[in-house]
Amino acid sequence: MDSDTLIIDNPAEPRQPRPRIGVKDVLCVGPIIANTIYYYVGLPLTPLLLGRNPVLLSALRGSIASMVAAGGFARVGKAPLVLALIAPIPISMITDPFFFWAGKRYGRSLINYLSESDPRWRKRAARGERFFKKYGVWTIVLAPFLPAPSPLFYMAAGEAGMSFALFIIADLIGTLAYIGLIVGAGWAIGQPAVTVAQTISNYALWVIVAMVVLIVAWSMYSAWHTPRETTRR
Repeated sequence: MDSDTLIIDNPAEPRQPRPRIGVKDVLCVGPIIANTIYYYVGLPLTPLLLGRNPVLLSALRGSIASMVAAGGFARVGKAPLVLALIAPIPISMITDPFFFWAGKRYGRSLINYLSESDPRWRKRAARGERFFKKYGVWTIVLAPFLPAPSPLFYMAAGEAGMSFALFIIADLIGTLAYIGLIVGAGWAIGQPAVTVAQTISNYALWVIVAMVVLIVAWSMYSAWHTPRETTRR
């Protein structure tokens, strides 16, 4: 090689800077993560309160069991019906505005990320988008009853540019309809719903122990099963 020949290396491709997590990201996603943690931490509340104060439980958890029990308690005169209908509203809607904001803030990239990480989410996302494109605001009203996770519809609404006021009104109407249906079922069942709830609370300690055992067993199974699937790939 000639000593006068210059060797010029191709310039290295510039690295894409990692997106910085700012205050708005924490305010948007943080409550969703916190609510997920709260869901698992609060699991023991169900057997403890279901047969003693289901209205309080529905306000803290918003679960179907608590709302059915609250309706049964209202039927036998142990709780006000209006309170049984109103109590679950805040906890049922607490993360909905943040999913809407996530859709508006992160747009299509968030839905694509969920779809790529799990094949089930790919089908759910496609189904949710079809519903939203066809029915628009009615998708938000009917979200609790549709065969796809409600957060997908809320993110789609944010991505599509729906006004926040319209979203909240539609979400509230849908939530009230859903709660009314579940509490109404408890009202129709009446005393048997109360009896079942009280029986569960009477054995609360054993129920909690069983729940902990199931959670630990499922975690161990998932931790053992996931590496095997990765190895096969």
